[in-house]
Amino acid sequence: MGLLLPPNGVRGPYPHLPYAMDNGAFPAWKNGEPWDEATFLKSLEWAQQRPVPPRWVVVPDVVTQPEETFRAWEAWAPIIQDTGFPTAFAAQDGMTPKMVKDNHIEADVIFVGGTRDWKMNSVASWTEAFPQVHVGRINGMRGLMWCHERGVKSTDGTGFFRGDRRQLGELIAYLRDQGEGQADHPMFLPIEEKEPSLFDGMEEA
Repeated sequence: MGLLLPPNGVRGPYPHLPYAMDNGAFPAWKNGEPWDEATFLKSLEWAQQRPVPPRWVVVPDVVTQPEETFRAWEAWAPIIQDTGFPTAFAAQDGMTPKMVKDNHIEADVIFVGGTRDWKMNSVASWTEAFPQVHVGRINGMRGLMWCHERGVKSTDGTGFFRGDRRQLGELIAYLRDQGEGQADHPMFLPIEEKEPSLFDGMEEA
């Protein structure tokens, strides 16, 4: 378990949580806003000054645009590689592993975003072709298990903490079943506890 930090929300790092860094392209596209290059560059500077580096950084992409994403990789991958941080390539709807290899993308991680149907139909091909695959926007137990069974190495999703307690319970159950045992940390939910301590003292909506 760890954090995927947006450029405008960097924090930590915390000793008990590894982190990776997003580029902010998707929320900008979703909100109809231009991508904030300056904030992304500041987030890279922030990471360079931290004692713990990110596991990887998503190289800037152009959402829904495969060819423009390949060009963005050519421009931005060397900049991120110069920091020493591992890189993640954001695969777009319509891309295939062959296209990525033909464009000589040498990423440490393949980040599969895109639409739900495209992800479901293509994830297996990505995990067969690349050793490190991350899938974006997974927010429930079914999605976690679906990715796990197909060899996905990591996922992200805000729904576990923004949704209801059942979703958070599903995440905790998955971590218990698939992890390496209970972590000795106060943030870990004890087995005998009925509800996550994260919600102690909060009034019911």
